[in-house]
Amino acid sequence: MADFLNDRLERIRASGTYRELPGTVTGVDFWSNDYLGFARLDNSKQPFAVARGATGSRLISGDRDEWNNLEKLAAEVHGFPAGLMYNSGYTALLGLLAALLTRTDTIIYDELSHACCRDGIRLGHAKSLRFRHNDLLHLRQRLSSVERTGQVFVLTEGRFSMDGDVAPLADIVALCEEFNAQLIVDEAHSGGLEGDNGEGLVAGLNLQDRVFASVITYGKAFGTHGAIVLGSEDLRAYLVNTSRPFIYTTAMAATQWVEIGLAYKKLGRHHSLQYERLRYNVRYFKEQFNGAILRNTVSANDGPIQTVMVPGNEAVMQVEAACRDANLLVKGIRSPTVPAGSERLRICLHAFNTSDEIEQLVAVLCENLPNFGRS
Repeated sequence: MADFLNDRLERIRASGTYRELPGTVTGVDFWSNDYLGFARLDNSKQPFAVARGATGSRLISGDRDEWNNLEKLAAEVHGFPAGLMYNSGYTALLGLLAALLTRTDTIIYDELSHACCRDGIRLGHAKSLRFRHNDLLHLRQRLSSVERTGQVFVLTEGRFSMDGDVAPLADIVALCEEFNAQLIVDEAHSGGLEGDNGEGLVAGLNLQDRVFASVITYGKAFGTHGAIVLGSEDLRAYLVNTSRPFIYTTAMAATQWVEIGLAYKKLGRHHSLQYERLRYNVRYFKEQFNGAILRNTVSANDGPIQTVMVPGNEAVMQVEAACRDANLLVKGIRSPTVPAGSERLRICLHAFNTSDEIEQLVAVLCENLPNFGRS
């Protein structure tokens, strides 16, 4: 699907600068950054590999066979050939886009794409074009207008972080195939949630063979920290060789790798029940607005991210404060994070919320929203 990566890798090999991860390496440590030995202070009689801290980048002293095996396991869970872990979702998208995009390439991205995507696009120096949120006709127009001097990429989220709605991935994939573009999907808010077992939207729609890259982050539904870029073996090798946020940073500590492994075990054991509880709570929340004059201010999506529109920075913070006074933690989203006039409360529902808690939240909203904006 993406032979251009193999061509780029061949040029790296020809230059004599090709990198490979070392896996577990034993011996007397003269290469890590563990200057005071604190990474293994409680394990001084144990082998080098059990250091708690990473001690260096994965290309030097921070790699282990166990970490490579966990990446393979994660790739299998999500249905991709390979994956590469990053310290966070932000650095994963930053590292992927900055490494992938060249000056001759073009990237077309949904206007509601996350800030880390926009930062990665800027670092990549490709020509960039926005398309209106989930607007397939506008995306088609953008794809039709691209001057083909390099690769063309399309970027979207699976489930969007601010509006909580879902991208029409199957239709976007079809457009990308029609125009020979490579699709990248940020699954920060759909990974661990969507699909039969939390594999994400791409896997849930069985689109892995038609998507160039998917980014799963572990700080949301997985309940831990870190991220993985999923794609082909060539993509993984290309990032190991060119992704500066991967190459030049200290690797994740052993505890973070362990937590990610445990998160996948939890996903296998508990996803079905917890997801059904979440779906019930989302339905229950929305049902509380039936018949209320405020029901049109609540988002129409069926996911855990629910928004209540409260235009104006001052107004949305007043309603946030009223919720805080009632011991209810919601977040007011102000411009310029969202466009002026579309300020909103961002409400995240969970499997563990109780019906009483949801009822209390709705009651506070119904009491305060009609008065928003008053001083």
